[in-house]
Amino acid sequence: MIKDNIIKYAGSIGIDCIGFSDTYFDDIFLNRLKERREAGHLSGFEEVDENVRIDINSLLEDAKTIISIAIPYKTIEVDKSKPFLSKSSLGIDYHRILKDKLNNISEFIKNTYGAKTIYFADTGCLHDREVAKKCGIGFYGKNTSIITKEYGSFVFLGEIVTDLFIERDVEIESKCGDCTLCLDACPTKALEKPYYLNAKKCLSFVTQKKEILTDYEMKKMGLRLYGCDVCQDVCPYNKNVKTSSVKEFYPDTWNINIDPDKILKMTNNEFKKYFGLTSSGWIGKKRFQRNMIIALGNSNNKNYIPLLESKLEDDYLKYYVEKSIIKLKGD
Repeated sequence: MIKDNIIKYAGSIGIDCIGFSDTYFDDIFLNRLKERREAGHLSGFEEVDENVRIDINSLLEDAKTIISIAIPYKTIEVDKSKPFLSKSSLGIDYHRILKDKLNNISEFIKNTYGAKTIYFADTGCLHDREVAKKCGIGFYGKNTSIITKEYGSFVFLGEIVTDLFIERDVEIESKCGDCTLCLDACPTKALEKPYYLNAKKCLSFVTQKKEILTDYEMKKMGLRLYGCDVCQDVCPYNKNVKTSSVKEFYPDTWNINIDPDKILKMTNNEFKKYFGLTSSGWIGKKRFQRNMIIALGNSNNKNYIPLLESKLEDDYLKYYVEKSIIKLKGD
């Protein structure tokens, strides 16, 4: 009854992907985290201590249940023949939407059952995908994404921890079989083996990276300005999936037809105006301009050389401008 009531309430606020699990994580998961840490394959954005990531009682005393929710974000297909953003970064920053939904469900549980709750919207120490797998939200794909029945892997994940006991859902076994399309398609071979990602190689990480990018990284970025969808786009389970009903995730015309001239001439205030509410905005104007300069260098379009030359006086961007100009002149 408790579970049904929570599911019904979640549905009333637009959440139709919700699951429940216990708070126990097995050694297989723990060892997988340890392997990635010891190999230096973590992105640096996550909690590095794997024991912290499974210690649920440190988050909420007497925790009994973890609730996972998934919000779909696929909206339109972007034109990849020009500089583009990944599907997950086309609309409003998902953290804002996810937090709102998680907060509403948490308040419902507290007000209805007098239970304690704490929630995380891709912000805490919990491993969102492992939690989602435990909760039966979807199965764990070889591309390390959670693949749901209705929306494929194009979902944002968040979770609630509560001291309320709620009937558990059953995990879904992987349905990848012998398929290796995602591993074969990854531009940098960041998927080093099934179900294993070297985050340092992943282009999604590379587009966000603060450190100086290598020639190899710049080449592999292609026309990407933020994020990468390759391992998801080739997945058979992502074909003909439902699109999102969340209007905030739909793009405006300016960010599906991104003007290089406008990006490279933007003031800080203009960048905040256009990108401040998006999930790509956190990398800041300079890194975004860096990525645009790299994309122009990969465009094979010599007409961009004058625009690139206009940024040669910028100390941070000069290195990338010179690289891109040399590449265009040599092509």
